[in-house]
Amino acid sequence: MPNLTTMSRRDHPYHWEACHVIFACEVAELVAYYAISSTLTVYLTTVLQETEAEAARNYIIWAGTTFVTPIIGAFVANAFLNAFLRMHSWTIVWSMIIYFLALVCITVSMSFEPFKPPTCDHHLLTTMCDKPSVPQRVFFYGSLYLMALGAGGIKACVTAFSADQFDETNLGQKHERVSFMNWWWFSLSVERIMGSVAFFPWVQEQYGWVWVGAIPAGIVGFVTLIIAHPLYYTLNISG
Repeated sequence: MPNLTTMSRRDHPYHWEACHVIFACEVAELVAYYAISSTLTVYLTTVLQETEAEAARNYIIWAGTTFVTPIIGAFVANAFLNAFLRMHSWTIVWSMIIYFLALVCITVSMSFEPFKPPTCDHHLLTTMCDKPSVPQRVFFYGSLYLMALGAGGIKACVTAFSADQFDETNLGQKHERVSFMNWWWFSLSVERIMGSVAFFPWVQEQYGWVWVGAIPAGIVGFVTLIIAHPLYYTLNISG
């Protein structure tokens, strides 16, 4: 059997399979991000008992941080992991692990004592409810920003890494790459609108906060197991 690590992209039969694995990472990351972001303001105002202004400010800071951390992820991938391991895939793997751990922590903070803030009847005035403790707030926000850190490594690498699976000197693969990237962005746009944004607020209303964290954690955990499998490195051809 030929050594796949020494084969060129032109001869490699698995570039589509590799792209599908990488695409799954981005889908999982976006499902989790929009699951949390689409319900975060409600959680901050009703569970953490923040004012609307505080909740809006904290949401914007977290969301902005999530889209700034790819700068860190790109630097790490190019300056360290690419230099020594010659694989951007390692950045994705470790970022997915961090992302999964962050979602587990968020689920714990929404579900289990002593991490979960005290339950409050929201027909009452907020001054009549017990406030979340400082450790509970720190644990929740620490989990959110750990999630942002993991997203940085994923977002920085997945698009370019997928495109790199195709050999641009091969006319057939060059056309395949254009087709793949078109489907990539179309699929992600549909997923954002029809999947996460519409689905998870409904989940929260029907089944509670725990599932808002648990479902994305399960999806990210499953994809993480796939990319941690040796087959992923067999399919990876750009390292």
